[in-house]
Amino acid sequence: MEQVHYEVRDHVVIMTLEGENDLNLGMVSGSLHERIAEYVQDDNLRCGVITGAGTRAFSAGGNLKSAAESGRVGGAGSVWDPSTLTLINGLDIRKPLIAAVNGFAVGAGCMLALACDIRVASDNAEFGIPEIKLGIPSGMGAPQRLPRLIPFGAAMEMLLTGDRIKADQALQWGLVNRVVPQSELLDTALEIANRIAANAPMAVRTMKELAYRSREMSFAEGIRMSELMGYIGRGTEDAKEGLRAFAEKRKPEFEGR
Repeated sequence: MEQVHYEVRDHVVIMTLEGENDLNLGMVSGSLHERIAEYVQDDNLRCGVITGAGTRAFSAGGNLKSAAESGRVGGAGSVWDPSTLTLINGLDIRKPLIAAVNGFAVGAGCMLALACDIRVASDNAEFGIPEIKLGIPSGMGAPQRLPRLIPFGAAMEMLLTGDRIKADQALQWGLVNRVVPQSELLDTALEIANRIAANAPMAVRTMKELAYRSREMSFAEGIRMSELMGYIGRGTEDAKEGLRAFAEKRKPEFEGR
């Protein structure tokens, strides 16, 4: 039975995908989106890590054998039907997410990794968006996110060939932040998550929103938005606590206020 394990460690949550067989198929689905919503709504949680169960795959996407038998790939319904907003298709997730990619991240699994803010890969990881090989243009944000994350030519190579790339190539192109041995993957992702969670929650969420929204603005508009957000942020209790802690040479105790 497919499930998303949800483990809270202080201010960080680990969401582990356990899908069909060791490829963790069929996991970019309602249960994952429900868990992400749970993370977003919990004020105690400040950073999320998504990974796959086992060592072979983060998620290798959907079950193509079942799709072939049914004669349908993807959901039912008309192109005119409004989509439910999720992390994959454009829902704003204000809290940070880290993908700890342990093996294959293919199809929907790759698109999930692309939708996260930071990607850490094991040395056996592979990334691919193979829908083009099935006669289908990729969706779920892949044509939008990939060219924003890596050089345009590299993105087009992945999108138009459908070929997988290995972890070292993903690192060279900037698709992942770092590559580590499989045994160190989760610890590395958690180390980054804990460093994020140590910062003021409101400042982290604001910083994420500024970074993403500024990509769609002119430089001048982005600067103006930063000025406005900065003015608001400097009035928070966490900002005052940060300055006090600096003056007193101690670790700040942020409360998200």
